Parts: sequence; structure tokens; C-alpha cells
Amino acid sequence: MFIAMILGLVAAVAPQERGQDDVIQLKGEGKLLVGKITAVTEKTIEITTKDGKLTLDIGQVHPASVYRVRSTRIDAKSAGDHWALGDYCKSNGLFPFAAEEYDKAAAIDASLKEKAKVAKDEMRSEDARSKFEQAKRLGAEKRYVDALDLLKQLVERFADTPYFEEAKKELDKLTAEVAKENEAKKAEIEEKKRKKEAEAAAAAENAEKADFKRAQDLIGEARASWNEGLEWEAKANLTKADKAWKASDARLSAAGGLCEKLAKSNDVNMINSAKELEKTIDGWIVRTCYRLGRLWATELNYTEAIGWLNKGLKFEPDNHLINEVLLTLTQLKMRKNAAGGGY
Repeated sequence: MFIAMILGLVAAVAPQERGQDDVIQLKGEGKLLVGKITAVTEKTIEITTKDGKLTLDIGQVHPASVYRVRSTRIDAKSAGDHWALGDYCKSNGLFPFAAEEYDKAAAIDASLKEKAKVAKDEMRSEDARSKFEQAKRLGAEKRYVDALDLLKQLVERFADTPYFEEAKKELDKLTAEVAKENEAKKAEIEEKKRKKEAEAAAAAENAEKADFKRAQDLIGEARASWNEGLEWEAKANLTKADKAWKASDARLSAAGGLCEKLAKSNDVNMINSAKELEKTIDGWIVRTCYRLGRLWATELNYTEAIGWLNKGLKFEPDNHLINEVLLTLTQLKMRKNAAGGGY
């Protein structure tokens, strides 16, 4: 990948025509210098930029730029020049360029063919070594994607090097590590999910307990209002008695709503407890409806009385007290109607 980047860089900055400005990339941050190269030696490159003339030590310049500069300035017919440039590329890790220069040298001087082959084999082995070491380093840093990519390259393209077998072993090792890490991550995710579900279940359970307690409290408040209604009725204050019993009915309805909600719980015990509480609520609703129906029946308010009595019958159809009051109301109304009166 690194070599491919260098090749791309060289192609991007290579001059299309001799009249164009030269571009040199420096080491480090990769700063680019644009100008005219006026002199090149074994140790320096002289370039004139808009800011003036600069003399750069070869060590300051990126090897790819050094190669580009020198490749256009050597004697193209000199096997020695090509070989020397190949040596520079080899020592700086520019293996594709080095191989190209060695081949050019061997094409000019046939006696260099075997030497070029040996040099290219050495570079190939060195390239494999470099990739292998880099892969091991990346693996140690847990950068598995990059490490596995390099190891696959070695297995697929460097079978003729001493690092082929090592790469296969390292590939198997890293693949196993990745699988193990993935399993650990999966287990961690499952544990977080389980914990989250447990917390949600605990929160739901606490909410249900709070609703159940509130329903019980509402029943207690309803009973207190019911007793209050009896006291006001005994004092002949029917308005306050009516208000107290209606307050009792409202609280019982609210408690019933909470029990309906709790009946949908996932907890069987909570469902059973809610159903038992509903029976208590229904019983007190019937009592409250009876008192309100009876209260308004004594005032001969048929419409108000029948509404409360019928509500009570929905919960307990055979309640004899409610049915007796309804019978009496019906008889009274029939007599009134017969006499030409009515409520």
C-alpha cells in the first residue's frame, strides 16, 4: 500500500514537459517545494523557488522525489548509472523502482542479468519481511483489518519467500484472536442487553408495586368517604352526603383503572393480586351506588336514583337491596303516572 502511494505521488508530481516547474516533496510533514532544479549532486539538490535559491541535503528530501529527480538526469544508456540509482531505491525501500532500474541496467549490460535477479530476489524477500513485521506490529496494536490485509498479501503473492509459512501461521493466529474478540464483544453486548432488560423489568415491577399500593390507598380513601357520607346522611345533610359518596365512587373508579392495568402484568402473582383487589373495589362500588340511589330515591328524584342503582346492578345484578329500591321506585312512578302526576 505504501509503495502504491509513492507511485501515485510520483505520477502526480512528475513533470509533463521539461519547461514545467519541478516539484520536490520533503520528508516529515510532506511539504512540497515548487521551482526550478538547477543542480543535482550525490548529496544535494539545488532548487530555485519564488522565495529564492535553496540547497537541500538529500536526507531532507523524500526518496521518491530524489528518484524522480535523478532518473531524469542520469545517462539513460549507462548501465552503471541505472544500477547506482537502483541501489539508492533499494536502500530506501522503493523496491518497484529499484527492480525497474536493475532491469534497465541488465538490458544494457547482459553480464548484470544474474546479479539483477539476485538483487530482485533479495528485495522481494526484504519486502516480505517488512510486510510481515508491519503485520505483526499492527496485530499487537489490535488493528486487525490492516494486519490481516498484509498477511493475506504475503500468503497470496509471496509464496516464494521465507515469510510465506510464517505469514500463514500469523494469519491463523490473528484470525483466531479476531474470532475470540468478536465472541467477547458479542457476550458483552448480550450481557448489556440482559442487564438492560433486567433493569427495565425491575423498573416495571416497582411501578406495578407502586400502582398496587396506590389502588389500596384509594380504596382506603373511598371507604373513609363512604363513612363520611353515612355521618352526613344521619345529620340530614343530604348535599354533603351526596358529595362524600360521589368522592368515594371516583376513588373506587380510579383504583379499578389501576387494577385493569395491573391485570396485564407479566407477573402471575401480581395478576392474581389485582383480580382479588378488583373484587373488593366492585363490592364497595355496589355499596356506594346503593347509598346514592337510596339517597335520591328518598327525594323522589327518579332519574338520579335510577342511574346510580343501575350502575350498581352492572357489578352485582342480583343485589337484593338495590333491586328492592328499584322495585319501590317503579311502583311509586306507576302510581304517579296513574294519578296523572310524574316525576
